[in-house]
Amino acid sequence: MGFSSLVLLHFADYAAITIYNDEWKARAMRRLLLISILSVANVAFADAIGVRASGGVWSYEASGQIRDSADVNEYLDLKADLGIKDEEKFNGFIYVEHPVPVLPNVRLGVTDLKLAGNGTTTRTVDWNGTNIPSGTTVNSSVDLSHSEIGLYYEIWDTGFDFDLGLNFKFFDGNVNINDGALINATSSFDETIPMGYVSVGIPLLAGFKIGGDLSYISYDGDKFQDLLVNVRWVSDFLLGVELGYRSFTIDYLDGNEFADVKVDGPYLNLRLDF
Repeated sequence: MGFSSLVLLHFADYAAITIYNDEWKARAMRRLLLISILSVANVAFADAIGVRASGGVWSYEASGQIRDSADVNEYLDLKADLGIKDEEKFNGFIYVEHPVPVLPNVRLGVTDLKLAGNGTTTRTVDWNGTNIPSGTTVNSSVDLSHSEIGLYYEIWDTGFDFDLGLNFKFFDGNVNINDGALINATSSFDETIPMGYVSVGIPLLAGFKIGGDLSYISYDGDKFQDLLVNVRWVSDFLLGVELGYRSFTIDYLDGNEFADVKVDGPYLNLRLDF
């Protein structure tokens, strides 16, 4: 196994442990990433394969409203009711590109998107069958952490890079609202979201590049969007830095479950380009 494979194995292991406190989920994510990496590393034409890894800290702020009630007025505001705080969590991606025209390239990602806070509710709501009176001081957690697998084609690579494909996000999240005594309201968000994917990169001087990735879907009133724009620099020794802005939005309704949430802020990643 080469040096690049070893580095990516450690990247996958760290990402899985960081996001999933549950050991079973961590093992599953680990296996997914390791199998993908090792499959690429062991093919006969491995020298022709390009691998990029980018991982670091996303400093984000969340805003919006969530609901788990048939009454559209029984929503909770992330800031005003739940007091959700700003966070700094891990996000990371691995890109694997190869020379076989008919096969798509692969993009793997993990995002730690856990929100938490404490506040006082400004309205009485029913949350998934649990009554939460107005004026209740609550502790809240909203977990929108997810992994993703993208399959894309390099449409253009002369003068600039332009990629198109599909990206699948896998959510296994939950919401918990409690007062530390009698109230303990919970609900879950377990979905696989297929999204269109586009990526653009424009080379500059001295190893710099500007670009971004967009994953997006809008269907039947629901919308999921994940946008990253960045400036990247890679040295002659594989190591680089990526500074950017990420905006993740959900506008989702499924039965009584509703979320209109935006999470955004700057991020700083280290890069390895092989």
